[in-house]
Amino acid sequence: RSKSTRRGGTSAHGAYCMELVRKHDHENYLCSLLLPDDGRRTAFAVRALNVELAQIQDVVSRPDIGLMRLQFWTDALERIYKGSAPEQPVAQELAAVIRSRKLSKHWLSRLIESRKESDKAHTSLEEAEEYAERSVSPVLYLTLQSMGVQDLNCDHVASHVGKLQGLTNLIRGVPVNASIGRVYVPLQLLAKHKVSQESLARGKADTREVIYELACAAHQHLEKAHSLKANVPASARPVFLPAVASSSYLEKLRRADFNVFDSQLQRRNGLLPLSLWWHKLKHSF
Repeated sequence: RSKSTRRGGTSAHGAYCMELVRKHDHENYLCSLLLPDDGRRTAFAVRALNVELAQIQDVVSRPDIGLMRLQFWTDALERIYKGSAPEQPVAQELAAVIRSRKLSKHWLSRLIESRKESDKAHTSLEEAEEYAERSVSPVLYLTLQSMGVQDLNCDHVASHVGKLQGLTNLIRGVPVNASIGRVYVPLQLLAKHKVSQESLARGKADTREVIYELACAAHQHLEKAHSLKANVPASARPVFLPAVASSSYLEKLRRADFNVFDSQLQRRNGLLPLSLWWHKLKHSF
């Protein structure tokens, strides 16, 4: 038997990807577990790539080294599509799902390219939404593709859920990023509400108006996704379960009066697995 297989049919590389996502992207791990078989393997492979890309910024202090790491993944993708993947677990698993599911190189390239901008503050809310479209939505497009779903309504929902997730992640990241002097909140919003980057980075600013505006924009994408739900095939709806996790956080944020530094918001949502399962049973998101 091949050493790349394990009991239960999951490859060793697939298991590596699942564990990477479980450790570093827990909510999306829970969502991906509930996908049908044909989408689950792709989702874990692509989300593992996203973890690898996100970690570049976290572990690399010099931008030039970060760009070299990103170039590794650009080159790896080229090699995969030419039939020779690097000996790296995530690259190997990506190669397997690309072969079996005929995944679009365009969306994977977009995920990698988007990370070149990940350390820059957004100028406007629209720019933050566009970044989410490039860095989050492709995961959903690729998962749909792996399930054989070709549907314009599904693509529209994927775009809105990606923007919902991206903006929610931007909000959620404010305390951690502020603690290390990073500010990614759109600069126009800070100026509008007279909040300086320095005061935000020090955690001294009253950011509730800024956070409220970001949360409203995120919620609008949730509402737009929900408005299209009736047109989405029931079999494709589990792809959009990340909307449940984002919606849950936004509701907790509302109850905290949009104080993003509230300690309650830092706690893991113990009810999320049950909520996700319930939405899956209802063919909802």
